[in-house]
Amino acid sequence: MEMLFENLNFMHWLVLGLSLIILELFLWAVFLLWIGASAITVSIFFYLMPDTSWPIQLLIFVALSLTSTSLAKRYYPVKTVDDELHEKAKTFIGKECKVSSIEDGIIKVQIGKSLWFAKGKNLSIGQAVKIINVESSTFIVEPVDS
Repeated sequence: MEMLFENLNFMHWLVLGLSLIILELFLWAVFLLWIGASAITVSIFFYLMPDTSWPIQLLIFVALSLTSTSLAKRYYPVKTVDDELHEKAKTFIGKECKVSSIEDGIIKVQIGKSLWFAKGKNLSIGQAVKIINVESSTFIVEPVDS
């Protein structure tokens, strides 16, 4: 194992970093981007200071990877379509709407021109319901007392 690391040069780190960034293009995890950037940074550091020992290189790489990944997670969180829908759905809590359809146990309610999935008990088509909560992008509804 030691023999493997003793032959490291800056090109190995550069190839590793670029490979991780290219792999990120296909996976869209955003996780590999920061690790790849850390490997490229170690490549630059090792190019400028070629006498750096391999344990120091690995230590710098691990430290940079952990730091950059945690900072990215904190300051650049990944927003998905589900997150955006959930935030939009939460704005409708407390509003009333009507049950548009019930097919195979799947309830849809209409708000404006949009149809949203809903969960509730004892509902029928055309019935007025009130949105009381949201799970992901699905409304939790209860019948409105007439």
